[in-house]
Amino acid sequence: MECRRKVLLVPKQQSGAVLQQLRLPNPRTGELSSYYADAQTETILEAANIDMKNKRSWLAGDWTISDGSAAVLTHVDPLFIYLALLTKASMSGDNEWRFVDIDNMLLESHGSTDAESIQLFFCMREARARALEALCTVRQISSDTVVVKIDAAKVMAWLKRKCDPNKLPHTLAESTVASLGASVPDDLAERAKTREIALLVAEYLPEYWTTRLFAEHGGFAGVCSSENVEAKRVQAMVFDSPDSYVQGVASPSNAAKLATKQQEKPKTAKEKQLERAAKKSKSITSFFQKKPVP
Repeated sequence: MECRRKVLLVPKQQSGAVLQQLRLPNPRTGELSSYYADAQTETILEAANIDMKNKRSWLAGDWTISDGSAAVLTHVDPLFIYLALLTKASMSGDNEWRFVDIDNMLLESHGSTDAESIQLFFCMREARARALEALCTVRQISSDTVVVKIDAAKVMAWLKRKCDPNKLPHTLAESTVASLGASVPDDLAERAKTREIALLVAEYLPEYWTTRLFAEHGGFAGVCSSENVEAKRVQAMVFDSPDSYVQGVASPSNAAKLATKQQEKPKTAKEKQLERAAKKSKSITSFFQKKPVP
């Protein structure tokens, strides 16, 4: 098996840690994504790949990476992953949940998932205990058997704590309030900021919980977004430049938005002059008379 060398940019706290790569379902899409685990501190890091667009290369010792690719590792709350896995395993109908043996979830419903990664993830005892307390109803069947099911009230309370508007990135908070215009009531500004952080949190949620989170806030009635705010939100989620990066998951929908909102480079006076001249010029075929049709 070919072992491809990678360059990882890691948080300072994990700079000396031994990291193990995991393949876990993305909480929002369900598709397998790359994560890294620091088992000692029970920290989960998500990997956001940086496309250097062939502008740089890595050179060190006797190895090279010609395309300059790298991955930025950023912290992700493991409870988002637990919520997605438990939702899939515990849901038995619309707003109905069944008890499941968490130790058997791997065998029951994750045949297409990386079994070793799931097993290592579930073995992080502190993260597991936090997830069960924050998201589930727990029932002890025997000394060695525990069954759990999603507790919707607990989940919504946890999601509301995640959507604290005070946690919104400063630049995005400023743009959100500015987009509302002058003399904005404080309650409207708070609702607008809550909506923006809810959109960021939704990048880590299955659609089922995104719908209920927004319904819990009344769909944020009366709060409208603007192109400027949407662009700031995308910048908070997507890397798209070799010169800088931000943390987050780059969803295809957000990446598409970013592409449509990028500003074009202003044309020089020479380019504008050539463009005007081209519009006035005649096609070369106009200098030739058409042959009469016999």
